[in-house]
Amino acid sequence: MTVFLPPRPVLTWQQIAATARSFSEKHNLAARDFPLDVEEVAEFDLGMEIRVVSGLLEECGSPAQIGPGEDRPIIAVDTDQYRHQTSFYRFSLAHEIGHFVLHHEWLKQVWRLIDSIEAWKQVIAARSESDYEWVEGQADEFASYLLAPEQVFEPFLGEQLSRLVDLEDSLRSEDVLPYLANPVGVYFGMSSSAAQARIRKSRQWHQFAEKTDG
Repeated sequence: MTVFLPPRPVLTWQQIAATARSFSEKHNLAARDFPLDVEEVAEFDLGMEIRVVSGLLEECGSPAQIGPGEDRPIIAVDTDQYRHQTSFYRFSLAHEIGHFVLHHEWLKQVWRLIDSIEAWKQVIAARSESDYEWVEGQADEFASYLLAPEQVFEPFLGEQLSRLVDLEDSLRSEDVLPYLANPVGVYFGMSSSAAQARIRKSRQWHQFAEKTDG
């Protein structure tokens, strides 16, 4: 049986950032402690269920998956990643929340196609590589803003950049980026690569790069 997936969601990066900003304001994330309790956001703010599944990474090639439940969506997470509670686990949860917030209607159409393991495998086989990468990239983008909401992130980054003002003439932005990623990663509970990607989204960072790189 041939499976035809619904057209992938079309969102600009600006729309994703705006959606993340609205989500943060709606749930008052700026008033919470950081690193953000992503499990709390999933379970209490969105009413989702988190299930720990052994061998998920091996079976699906992904440490987390979102799927339909009888009465609420389920985020399945790989046992090993859950057990270690690293920044990668936090990002995986934020990524799946991103799918739920950005792609909810699209996901519901896809879920209607799945009534068995075999049907699920057919859905996976039917997706194109470009569609898969695009949808996953959108969820990554949302996750970045979710873990470090603009209302909290921008003042924090500004404080870190202010410490470098006297050194701007002798610095190159790409040399500074890993240094800035350390405090950002610690405060927001992100890996170095995720922190660097988040910093690159900031207008403050672009202004700093223009000054230092001339």
